[in-house]
Amino acid sequence: MYYVRSDSPLAACPQQDRRGRNQRIRRVFCFPGPFFLARKCHRLYYKLMLTDHEPDLVRSAIRREALALLAHGVLMPFGARRPRPRPERRREQRTLVFVHGLGTNRSGFFPLQAYLRLHGHRRQLAFNYRSGGSIERLALQLKRAIDAGVGGGRIDLVTHSLGGLVARFYLQLLGGARRVDRLVTLGTPHHGTHAANFIPSAFVRQLLPESPFLQQLNAQPPPEGLEVLSIVAGRDLLIQPVASARCGFGESVSFDDLGHVELLFRPEVFAAIAARLGSPRQQLPAGPIAD
Repeated sequence: MYYVRSDSPLAACPQQDRRGRNQRIRRVFCFPGPFFLARKCHRLYYKLMLTDHEPDLVRSAIRREALALLAHGVLMPFGARRPRPRPERRREQRTLVFVHGLGTNRSGFFPLQAYLRLHGHRRQLAFNYRSGGSIERLALQLKRAIDAGVGGGRIDLVTHSLGGLVARFYLQLLGGARRVDRLVTLGTPHHGTHAANFIPSAFVRQLLPESPFLQQLNAQPPPEGLEVLSIVAGRDLLIQPVASARCGFGESVSFDDLGHVELLFRPEVFAAIAARLGSPRQQLPAGPIAD
Protein backbone atom coordinates (compact mmCIF):
# COMPACT_ATOMS: atom_id res chain seq x y z
CA MET A 1 0.00 0.00 0.00
CA TYR A 2 1.21 3.50 -0.81
CA TYR A 3 0.48 6.62 1.25
CA VAL A 4 0.52 10.06 -0.33
CA ARG A 5 1.33 13.17 1.70
CA SER A 6 -1.13 16.04 1.38
CA ASP A 7 1.60 18.38 0.16
CA SER A 8 2.90 15.93 -2.43
CA PRO A 9 2.41 16.75 -6.15
CA LEU A 10 0.90 13.30 -6.49
CA ALA A 11 -1.98 14.32 -4.18
CA ALA A 12 -3.21 16.78 -6.80
CA CYS A 13 -3.55 14.02 -9.39
CA PRO A 14 -6.94 12.42 -10.06
CA GLN A 15 -7.47 9.08 -8.36
CA GLN A 16 -7.27 7.15 -11.64
CA ASP A 17 -3.96 8.77 -12.68
CA ARG A 18 -2.60 8.30 -9.20
CA ARG A 19 -3.34 4.60 -9.39
CA GLY A 20 -1.46 4.34 -12.69
CA ARG A 21 1.56 6.13 -11.26
CA ASN A 22 1.48 3.86 -8.24
CA GLN A 23 1.60 0.87 -10.55
CA ARG A 24 4.65 2.29 -12.32
CA ILE A 25 6.35 2.95 -8.97
CA ARG A 26 5.61 -0.58 -7.87
CA ARG A 27 7.19 -1.98 -11.00
CA VAL A 28 10.38 -0.03 -10.33
CA PHE A 29 10.80 -0.68 -6.63
CA CYS A 30 9.56 -4.27 -6.54
CA PHE A 31 12.00 -5.54 -9.20
CA PRO A 32 13.98 -8.45 -7.68
CA GLY A 33 17.40 -6.89 -7.24
CA PRO A 34 20.57 -8.72 -6.19
CA PHE A 35 19.93 -8.39 -2.45
CA PHE A 36 16.43 -9.78 -2.83
CA LEU A 37 17.71 -12.68 -4.93
CA ALA A 38 20.52 -13.40 -2.48
CA ARG A 39 18.07 -13.52 0.43
CA LYS A 40 15.67 -15.79 -1.48
CA CYS A 41 18.48 -18.12 -2.56
CA HIS A 42 19.83 -18.23 0.99
CA ARG A 43 16.43 -19.25 2.35
CA LEU A 44 15.92 -21.74 -0.46
CA TYR A 45 19.32 -23.28 0.18
CA TYR A 46 18.51 -23.92 3.83
CA LYS A 47 15.03 -25.15 3.01
CA LEU A 48 16.37 -27.63 0.47
CA MET A 49 19.35 -28.82 2.49
CA LEU A 50 18.07 -28.95 6.06
CA THR A 51 15.22 -31.25 5.16
CA ASP A 52 17.46 -34.18 4.25
CA HIS A 53 20.88 -33.46 5.77
CA GLU A 54 22.50 -32.66 9.09
CA PRO A 55 22.84 -28.92 9.82
CA ASP A 56 26.61 -29.21 10.43
CA LEU A 57 27.11 -30.82 7.04
CA VAL A 58 24.97 -28.15 5.39
CA ARG A 59 26.95 -25.31 6.98
CA SER A 60 30.21 -26.95 5.91
CA ALA A 61 28.94 -27.29 2.34
CA ILE A 62 27.86 -23.64 2.30
CA ARG A 63 31.28 -22.50 3.51
CA ARG A 64 33.07 -24.57 0.88
CA GLU A 65 30.82 -23.27 -1.89
CA ALA A 66 31.39 -19.71 -0.68
CA LEU A 67 35.16 -20.25 -0.80
CA ALA A 68 34.84 -21.68 -4.32
CA LEU A 69 32.86 -18.59 -5.39
CA LEU A 70 35.53 -16.35 -3.86
CA ALA A 71 38.32 -18.22 -5.65
CA HIS A 72 36.41 -18.02 -8.92
CA GLY A 73 35.98 -14.28 -8.46
CA VAL A 74 39.70 -13.82 -7.85
CA LEU A 75 40.55 -15.74 -11.02
CA MET A 76 38.00 -14.05 -13.32
CA PRO A 77 40.11 -10.99 -14.28
CA PHE A 78 42.83 -13.35 -15.54
CA GLY A 79 40.39 -15.11 -17.87
CA ALA A 80 39.02 -12.02 -19.59
CA ARG A 81 41.62 -12.11 -22.35
CA ARG A 82 40.85 -14.51 -25.15
CA PRO A 83 43.60 -17.06 -25.77
CA ARG A 84 45.26 -17.03 -29.16
CA PRO A 85 44.49 -20.22 -31.10
CA ARG A 86 47.51 -22.01 -32.50
CA PRO A 87 46.13 -24.59 -34.91
CA GLU A 88 48.36 -27.46 -35.96
CA ARG A 89 47.33 -30.01 -38.54
CA ARG A 90 48.46 -33.32 -37.13
CA ARG A 91 46.51 -36.54 -37.40
CA GLU A 92 47.70 -37.96 -34.08
CA GLN A 93 46.87 -34.97 -31.87
CA ARG A 94 44.05 -34.78 -29.34
CA THR A 95 42.75 -31.43 -28.09
CA LEU A 96 40.75 -30.61 -24.98
CA VAL A 97 38.19 -27.83 -25.46
CA PHE A 98 36.75 -26.16 -22.35
CA VAL A 99 33.39 -24.35 -22.33
CA HIS A 100 32.53 -22.31 -19.22
CA GLY A 101 29.15 -21.51 -17.68
CA LEU A 102 26.75 -18.59 -17.42
CA GLY A 103 28.15 -15.17 -16.52
CA THR A 104 31.76 -16.30 -16.09
CA ASN A 105 34.80 -16.90 -18.29
CA ARG A 106 37.49 -19.50 -18.91
CA SER A 107 39.27 -18.74 -15.62
CA GLY A 108 37.10 -21.22 -13.75
CA PHE A 109 38.89 -24.03 -15.58
CA PHE A 110 42.43 -22.89 -14.67
CA PRO A 111 42.89 -25.45 -11.81
CA LEU A 112 41.46 -28.31 -13.89
CA GLN A 113 43.54 -27.36 -16.92
CA ALA A 114 46.73 -27.37 -14.83
CA TYR A 115 45.82 -30.79 -13.41
CA LEU A 116 45.19 -32.27 -16.85
CA ARG A 117 48.43 -30.82 -18.23
CA LEU A 118 50.28 -32.77 -15.54
CA HIS A 119 48.53 -35.88 -16.86
CA GLY A 120 49.71 -35.31 -20.43
CA HIS A 121 46.85 -33.28 -21.92
CA ARG A 122 48.92 -30.36 -23.16
CA ARG A 123 46.83 -29.38 -26.18
CA GLN A 124 44.02 -27.28 -24.75
CA LEU A 125 41.64 -24.61 -26.03
CA ALA A 126 39.40 -22.55 -23.71
CA PHE A 127 36.34 -21.02 -25.39
CA ASN A 128 35.38 -17.60 -24.00
CA TYR A 129 31.97 -16.12 -24.70
CA ARG A 130 29.62 -13.44 -23.39
CA SER A 131 26.38 -14.78 -21.96
CA GLY A 132 23.42 -13.45 -23.90
CA GLY A 133 21.43 -13.74 -27.08
CA SER A 134 20.61 -17.44 -27.29
CA ILE A 135 22.25 -20.78 -26.62
CA GLU A 136 21.99 -21.56 -30.32
CA ARG A 137 24.08 -18.50 -31.15
CA LEU A 138 26.70 -19.46 -28.54
CA ALA A 139 26.90 -22.96 -30.04
CA LEU A 140 27.58 -21.42 -33.45
CA GLN A 141 30.35 -19.32 -31.89
CA LEU A 142 31.80 -22.50 -30.34
CA LYS A 143 31.82 -24.18 -33.75
CA ARG A 144 33.69 -21.25 -35.29
CA ALA A 145 36.20 -21.17 -32.41
CA ILE A 146 36.91 -24.89 -32.79
CA ASP A 147 37.25 -24.63 -36.57
CA ALA A 148 39.72 -21.77 -36.13
CA GLY A 149 41.64 -23.12 -33.13
CA VAL A 150 41.83 -26.88 -33.74
CA GLY A 151 43.40 -27.76 -37.06
CA GLY A 152 43.17 -31.53 -36.95
CA GLY A 153 43.05 -34.67 -34.85
CA ARG A 154 40.32 -35.52 -32.37
CA ILE A 155 38.58 -33.42 -29.70
CA ASP A 156 37.30 -33.95 -26.14
CA LEU A 157 34.91 -31.38 -24.64
CA VAL A 158 34.91 -30.46 -20.94
CA THR A 159 32.08 -28.15 -19.92
CA HIS A 160 30.53 -26.53 -16.85
CA SER A 161 26.89 -25.54 -16.29
CA LEU A 162 25.45 -23.72 -19.33
CA GLY A 163 28.54 -24.70 -21.32
CA GLY A 164 27.28 -28.27 -21.42
CA LEU A 165 24.12 -27.23 -23.27
CA VAL A 166 26.15 -25.09 -25.67
CA ALA A 167 28.36 -28.11 -26.38
CA ARG A 168 25.41 -30.46 -26.81
CA PHE A 169 23.76 -28.17 -29.36
CA TYR A 170 27.06 -28.02 -31.24
CA LEU A 171 27.36 -31.81 -31.15
CA GLN A 172 23.77 -32.80 -31.88
CA LEU A 173 22.55 -30.06 -34.22
CA LEU A 174 25.65 -28.46 -35.79
CA GLY A 175 27.55 -31.59 -36.79
CA GLY A 176 30.25 -31.34 -34.14
CA ALA A 177 30.01 -35.03 -33.23
CA ARG A 178 32.12 -35.99 -36.25
CA ARG A 179 35.16 -34.38 -34.58
CA VAL A 180 34.46 -35.11 -30.91
CA ASP A 181 34.99 -38.37 -29.03
CA ARG A 182 34.09 -37.46 -25.44
CA LEU A 183 31.90 -34.96 -23.63
CA VAL A 184 32.22 -34.25 -19.90
CA THR A 185 29.61 -32.00 -18.28
CA LEU A 186 29.87 -30.59 -14.76
CA GLY A 187 26.66 -29.32 -13.19
CA THR A 188 24.85 -28.89 -16.51
CA PRO A 189 21.02 -28.51 -16.43
CA HIS A 190 20.37 -31.11 -19.13
CA HIS A 191 16.67 -31.18 -18.24
CA GLY A 192 16.38 -27.59 -17.05
CA THR A 193 16.45 -25.88 -13.67
CA HIS A 194 13.78 -24.06 -11.69
CA ALA A 195 16.45 -21.64 -10.49
CA ALA A 196 16.10 -19.92 -13.88
CA ASN A 197 12.83 -18.42 -12.57
CA PHE A 198 14.87 -16.06 -10.38
CA ILE A 199 16.44 -14.23 -13.35
CA PRO A 200 14.04 -12.24 -15.59
CA SER A 201 15.85 -12.83 -18.87
CA ALA A 202 14.67 -14.44 -22.11
CA PHE A 203 18.13 -15.96 -22.49
CA VAL A 204 18.03 -17.61 -19.05
CA ARG A 205 14.46 -18.82 -19.61
CA GLN A 206 15.91 -21.26 -22.12
CA LEU A 207 17.09 -23.17 -19.03
CA LEU A 208 13.57 -23.73 -17.68
CA PRO A 209 12.54 -27.41 -17.70
CA GLU A 210 9.71 -26.93 -20.22
CA SER A 211 11.48 -24.48 -22.51
CA PRO A 212 11.21 -25.08 -26.29
CA PHE A 213 15.01 -25.11 -26.51
CA LEU A 214 15.42 -28.02 -24.08
CA GLN A 215 12.50 -29.91 -25.62
CA GLN A 216 14.15 -29.64 -29.04
CA LEU A 217 17.61 -30.57 -27.73
CA ASN A 218 16.49 -33.57 -25.69
CA ALA A 219 14.39 -34.87 -28.59
CA GLN A 220 17.56 -35.35 -30.66
CA PRO A 221 19.11 -38.83 -30.82
CA PRO A 222 22.43 -39.38 -29.03
CA PRO A 223 25.44 -38.84 -31.31
CA GLU A 224 26.82 -42.15 -32.48
CA GLY A 225 30.13 -43.11 -30.87
CA LEU A 226 30.17 -40.18 -28.43
CA GLU A 227 31.16 -40.98 -24.83
CA VAL A 228 29.36 -38.80 -22.30
CA LEU A 229 30.06 -38.35 -18.59
CA SER A 230 27.72 -36.20 -16.50
CA ILE A 231 29.15 -35.04 -13.15
CA VAL A 232 26.46 -34.15 -10.60
CA ALA A 233 26.86 -32.02 -7.47
CA GLY A 234 24.57 -33.28 -4.70
CA ARG A 235 24.34 -29.85 -3.04
CA ASP A 236 23.87 -27.86 -6.23
CA LEU A 237 21.59 -24.90 -5.54
CA LEU A 238 21.57 -23.68 -9.15
CA ILE A 239 20.49 -27.00 -10.67
CA GLN A 240 17.08 -27.84 -9.24
CA PRO A 241 16.19 -30.63 -9.25
CA VAL A 242 19.72 -31.98 -8.89
CA ALA A 243 18.86 -35.01 -11.05
CA SER A 244 18.57 -32.63 -14.01
CA ALA A 245 22.38 -32.60 -14.18
CA ARG A 246 22.30 -36.19 -15.52
CA CYS A 247 22.29 -36.30 -19.29
CA GLY A 248 19.71 -38.50 -20.95
CA PHE A 249 22.46 -40.66 -22.44
CA GLY A 250 25.91 -41.75 -21.35
CA GLU A 251 27.14 -42.29 -17.80
CA SER A 252 27.00 -40.13 -14.68
CA VAL A 253 28.85 -39.81 -11.39
CA SER A 254 27.59 -37.95 -8.34
CA PHE A 255 29.51 -36.09 -5.63
CA ASP A 256 26.93 -35.75 -2.89
CA ASP A 257 28.72 -33.16 -0.74
CA LEU A 258 29.78 -30.70 -3.45
CA GLY A 259 28.18 -27.52 -4.76
CA HIS A 260 27.82 -26.06 -8.24
CA VAL A 261 31.00 -23.94 -8.34
CA GLU A 262 32.93 -26.27 -6.03
CA LEU A 263 33.04 -28.84 -8.83
CA LEU A 264 35.66 -26.66 -10.54
CA PHE A 265 38.11 -26.83 -7.62
CA ARG A 266 37.95 -30.35 -6.17
CA PRO A 267 40.74 -32.91 -6.81
CA GLU A 268 38.34 -35.86 -6.70
CA VAL A 269 36.40 -34.31 -9.58
CA PHE A 270 39.64 -33.72 -11.48
CA ALA A 271 40.60 -37.38 -10.99
CA ALA A 272 37.24 -38.58 -12.33
CA ILE A 273 37.62 -36.41 -15.43
CA ALA A 274 41.21 -37.53 -16.03
CA ALA A 275 40.16 -41.17 -15.71
CA ARG A 276 37.42 -40.71 -18.29
CA LEU A 277 39.65 -38.83 -20.75
CA GLY A 278 42.45 -41.39 -20.44
CA SER A 279 45.66 -40.88 -22.38
CA PRO A 280 45.75 -37.96 -24.84
CA ARG A 281 46.88 -40.40 -27.53
CA GLN A 282 44.21 -42.98 -26.76
CA GLN A 283 42.08 -44.25 -29.69
CA LEU A 284 43.34 -41.75 -32.21
CA PRO A 285 42.27 -42.46 -35.79
CA ALA A 286 44.69 -43.56 -38.47
CA GLY A 287 42.72 -41.96 -41.30
CA PRO A 288 42.90 -38.51 -42.86
CA ILE A 289 43.07 -35.35 -40.78
CA ALA A 290 39.73 -33.90 -39.73
CA ASP A 291 39.12 -30.29 -40.69
